[in-house]
Amino acid sequence: MLEVTIWFYVKTNDDPKAVGEVVCAFNFFQGQHPEDQYSWVMQAGSEPGYWEIRGKYAGLKDLTEIGIVYRIGDAVVISEIDNDLAPTIIDPLITKYGFDNVKWLVVQTIS
Repeated sequence: MLEVTIWFYVKTNDDPKAVGEVVCAFNFFQGQHPEDQYSWVMQAGSEPGYWEIRGKYAGLKDLTEIGIVYRIGDAVVISEIDNDLAPTIIDPLITKYGFDNVKWLVVQTIS
């Protein structure tokens, strides 16, 4: 099976946090049990201007890393996305920013 990592580029004047929040808002799942809640949240990165999208499950304290969000030139980048998560990233981006303003770069992962 081919494993890839994807970088999404969104041409926008929005700041990286706002773009990340669009993706996070799309990724909230509530199961039948109150503790069965999974969401994506934004967390400040280790450097100014960098944000992390993290997966949060209500029953656990640890957060999983989904991707990193930052600005480069006139685009906001959502980087290091696992190929299994691509639809949950690209759908809200195209809905908000339009197909012509969203680009992606796919790189094969060496395992």
